[in-house]
Amino acid sequence: MSRIREISLLLLLIPLVQSDLWTETARIPDLQQFRALCGRYQVAQAYMEDTNSRCTTFAPVDDVFTYNPDIRALDQKETLSHFVDTQVVELGLGKKWEKQTLVRSTLNSGYVYITQFENNPGNFSYFANAGRVCNHESNQWGMISGEQYLYKICTPIGHRPYPGTALSFIRDREDYIFVDRQYNNRDLNDLRDILDRVPDIALVIYGSSAWNGFHTFFLPNDKAFSKIIDRNRVDREVLLAHVTGINRVLFTWPWMYDGGVHYYPSVRFSNNIIEDNFKLKLVMRNITDRRTGRYDLYAVSEVYERYGQFRRGSVWAKIIVPNIPVQNGVVHIIDNVLGVVTNTIDQLLMDNPKCMTLMRYINTIGQIVRNYFSATGGLVTFFAPWDEGFDRIPEQIERRLLRDRIWLEQILKLHIVPAKELTSDEITNDTIVNTVDNMRQLYFIRGEWPTNNITYYVIGGGVKTAIIQENVAATNGIIHYIERVLGVPYQSLWEVLKNETRLKRSYEMLTNLQLKYTLDPWQVLTPEQNMTFFVPIDQAWEKVPPTLLNRMNDGKHWLALQYVYKRHIIQGQALMYTDLRERTYVMMNDEKVVIRRRGRYFELYWPRGNRVARIIEGGEIAGINGYMHMIDNVLIYEPDLRAPAALVNGTEGLILVFVALLFHNRRILFISLIFVIIMSSYVELVPQTNAQDESIQ
Repeated sequence: MSRIREISLLLLLIPLVQSDLWTETARIPDLQQFRALCGRYQVAQAYMEDTNSRCTTFAPVDDVFTYNPDIRALDQKETLSHFVDTQVVELGLGKKWEKQTLVRSTLNSGYVYITQFENNPGNFSYFANAGRVCNHESNQWGMISGEQYLYKICTPIGHRPYPGTALSFIRDREDYIFVDRQYNNRDLNDLRDILDRVPDIALVIYGSSAWNGFHTFFLPNDKAFSKIIDRNRVDREVLLAHVTGINRVLFTWPWMYDGGVHYYPSVRFSNNIIEDNFKLKLVMRNITDRRTGRYDLYAVSEVYERYGQFRRGSVWAKIIVPNIPVQNGVVHIIDNVLGVVTNTIDQLLMDNPKCMTLMRYINTIGQIVRNYFSATGGLVTFFAPWDEGFDRIPEQIERRLLRDRIWLEQILKLHIVPAKELTSDEITNDTIVNTVDNMRQLYFIRGEWPTNNITYYVIGGGVKTAIIQENVAATNGIIHYIERVLGVPYQSLWEVLKNETRLKRSYEMLTNLQLKYTLDPWQVLTPEQNMTFFVPIDQAWEKVPPTLLNRMNDGKHWLALQYVYKRHIIQGQALMYTDLRERTYVMMNDEKVVIRRRGRYFELYWPRGNRVARIIEGGEIAGINGYMHMIDNVLIYEPDLRAPAALVNGTEGLILVFVALLFHNRRILFISLIFVIIMSSYVELVPQTNAQDESIQ
């Protein structure tokens, strides 16, 4: 393979046609916008036409201009930022570099950082600043014409470089430097004053040379420092928490568009150890608003152990101005000071524009709930729903929530875990915690898809929701921001069944049954519509003998199948997991099923069929018309195929009796009574015919 790679590289270095890049771009259909941009400026066009200039061009494809219209208005200096004054041949070698990032000069006296990421062994992706090199789509890593190289990029390359180091960027007081640029440093006065007090950090780290080592700098603005009560807490270690390790240059474009084929994350969520500090990790994250599609970029400092000025948890800082290349790395301006925690949970919630509805509900209850979030309330972990979580609640449910203060208080307390700083590194699939009411519990799921993309879910009051922004540190605990309100249903049981991946087989069976209209009523919050549904999971149906299962689903025994499902439904009562007691319940098909406790679990016991099904802990799901509990077995046996048919025949006999009475026909009346008695006896005898079927379990 290495020999083939060398031959491919040699072929790559041979000019395919004796023409310049300006002529070549005319033949390439997805570079027409970049050609038009270069045609406006004589210098850019001259470099494209000069086959003897030893330069490399990073040309955005047309999709970049389509999805980012501002790029069409780049001036000449910003256009020349796409031209490097040397030949970049490393992208076509297909091997791991000694340094992860290459530093190359541009034609406008700036720098381009060409970064290599190893997706898996032997498979690399490359970035020029924030632009992803996407020549691999055409299996051609570079186009060569004379001494020129051209690479396609499928995302914007970033802002025009600043001609100096990060320290000179902070200290620069000349306004003319920032004329015609999309950024400035007018909001960095407080950071400038603090750096003046620590000259070693200022000169060695912020003012270092790119050839000695380059970094990613997160610079808090004046608004960020105004949030800190005690300025003395911003010391040498806090300043180092805003700089990544040596030779780590991270640009912040969150998703790459690649010709409509692939989407790539540019930010690699590796553990970027800050200098030699192994207790603090600095990563970059993006959060997308699902209603608008807009995303916010964040720098996140995570602390797993308390030490010095740092508290356990994470500090999230929104990136206001991203991707400003400087001579020793890249600069991002942020709105919060990383690593420093000075606010309580109450203050963080009030300052968060996405928690306006939550604060309105908390103020409705008053100090009963709000005391938990104050400085004197002790350590708590709070799962805070964003406004979009309240927007998902149906209108009739929200009206009841506003009227019923007791229920509202219970819902808010369900989100509070007392006397604990629960961070994501402690969450597993077996994690169970108590809430402040000491009755209901929260369950967790740690999902990972794709690899290394971990999402945490919390389940409470029958509602499962994803943790969108985790481990936000406060002086009195931890906040996890979630996308739904725990304990408040927003779907009917039928909609829940439709969307639950573990209940696909039950959903497919119920699709053809009349029972689905009972599970999806037009009127909710009425006692007669409430129900408790014990649903077998997909693995439970695998325990049913295949012959019985096939006959139930052959289309001829749909009444029998519906009769079986009614055995799993309690009508008129909506029972949460905490409401379950050891007692006998009359199910929807008028049969008796016993709920009993076995250790920490509850189970269903059906005496007639001698079947047992365990209720899965954490498998409770709330609906607007009741509760759903997942079980690991099906309450079914062979005689179920005949019992509904007998009931139908008995009903036909009663109809004959009614007809006989209507027409005063004694002979028809006598025959009908005998028919009803025989069929009733048959129904009573049906359960006794399962002696040979006791092996079904």
